[in-house]
This record gives sequence, structure tokens and C-alpha cells, in this order.
Amino acid sequence: MIQSSSKHRKWVGYTIYCIFLTAGFLYFLFPSDAVRDYLQIKARNLNPPLTVSIDRIKPWPVCSLKFGHTEISFVDKPDRKLFRADSLLLRPEAGSFIRGDHRWCFRCVAYGGKIKGCTNFNNNDRASPFKAEIEFDTIRIGTYEHLKDLIGRYVDGTLTGTISYSGQRERLLNGGGEANLKIVNGRIELLSPVLTLESIEYNEIAISMALKRGTVNLTRLQLEGPLLKGSLSGSIRLREQLEKSSLDLKGTIEPFAAFFKKAEGAQSTLKYFRERLRKGALPFRIRGTLAQPKISFI
Repeated sequence: MIQSSSKHRKWVGYTIYCIFLTAGFLYFLFPSDAVRDYLQIKARNLNPPLTVSIDRIKPWPVCSLKFGHTEISFVDKPDRKLFRADSLLLRPEAGSFIRGDHRWCFRCVAYGGKIKGCTNFNNNDRASPFKAEIEFDTIRIGTYEHLKDLIGRYVDGTLTGTISYSGQRERLLNGGGEANLKIVNGRIELLSPVLTLESIEYNEIAISMALKRGTVNLTRLQLEGPLLKGSLSGSIRLREQLEKSSLDLKGTIEPFAAFFKKAEGAQSTLKYFRERLRKGALPFRIRGTLAQPKISFI
């Protein structure tokens, strides 16, 4: 009985030793260059084609891949970084591959914060459903270089929140989804000065919106800042070229005393604002496009 127990412990020891030995060989002999080349070829075959730069790729427990510093940019505009991460952990869900929906989950350190989420897609079928859920944790959006290219103005602040999406990869704008976001302690650059102000500082912006059939329905945008507070709602009709998306938004703005003090120098306009404010907050409307919004007071 004692001899049998000793043999059992010996075989357990051998098994553990083999597991660690295999893991060691897999880690040190992992074909990082081959995986990197494969991902770069896949990225270049996308529409539009992308360039992927990865410092290193290593296997990681459990059934995961860990990427070092990673950058994704457009082939024809290499200076525009579509995405940049200090580290990225990618893990497939084995059960999803049996079902055929190919679910991948990820966690990354990027832009001073963390991003995590999961995506479902079939790599061989562009018409198949595509799903994604993403959670942001203290992301410094001012360090995301491509944001200004997308919305046409500089925005700074710290972002937290969630985004979900469901649609087809070849018709992304026709999908559906929703976002609940909060941005704190930042600044928005104005395309044209309001009174004498070229940007607006804020303490918090809370956003709730939904995407359906190519239209973003902005149900809530609340801004609180040291100079003013405001609200905004309406719709954004998306276009393939995002900057050409059309706006139909309404909102109100309520400037504080500090706003008028900082805007001294435009006396005639200040007088107009003060007279309008006697009736309450100032209502306004935004038409035009993301690149060229047209603001008018109602």
C-alpha cells in the first residue's frame, strides 16, 4: 500500500514536471515572428488596409496571448495612430469556437487607463453577425491622436463607461448599439469662438446614446463646468466619412457669472446674452455636420 502511494506521488511529480517543461519550451520557443507576420498580412488585407506594429508576442495563462507595445495605423497615413496600447492580453473562449461564433476577450493598458471587452465574429464570413462589448476605465482621451481627426476638434478629459454594438462587419453603420459614458476634468476646443472663448472647460460630461439604422440618437448629454452648464439631445445621421455626418441637435446653455467675467470685451454680445437669460437658460440648435456644425440660438 505504501509502495503504491509512493508510485502515485512519483507519477504526479513527473506530470507536473512535464507540464512546466512544456510551458517553458512553449514560452521561449513560441513563434512570435510568424504570428506577427500573419497579423500584419491580415491587417493589410482589410478595407481600408492597416499597418500593425507589435514589439513582441508571448503565450500567457490560460490559453492567452500577451502582446507588447502595439500600434495600429492606416497604410496610407502611417502618422495617424488608430490604436496604441502599452500591453494587450487576448484570450479566445473555447466554447464559442465549438458554437461557431468565435468569441475573443481582451484586456489592455492604453492611453493612461485600461480597456477590456469581448467581440464575436466569424473571420471567414463578412456578412455574419459582429458583436462587441467594451468597457473604459480612466482613459485620457486627449492622448488619443485619432480623436481630433474624427470629430474635428481637440477634446481632453478622463473617460469611463461602456459601449455595446451588434451588426454586420460589411455594414457597420446599419447595426445597433448603445453607449453610456462619463468624461471628467477636461476641455473642449470650439471651432469658432463663442463671445471671446476659444474652448470650454468642464468638470463632467455625462452621455447616453443609442445607434439604430445609421442614426445615433443622443438621449442625454449633460455638461457641468466652472463657467456654465448645459444639456443636449437629438440625432446624428452617420456617413461613411464620419466628419460628414449630419447633425440635428437641440439644447440649452446656462452661463454662470464667471462666464461673463471671462468673456469681457464683447460688450454688445454680452448684453444680448444677459437680456435673453432673464427668461431662463438659452436654447440653441446645432445643424450642419460634425466637421462644420452650425450653431444658432432659438
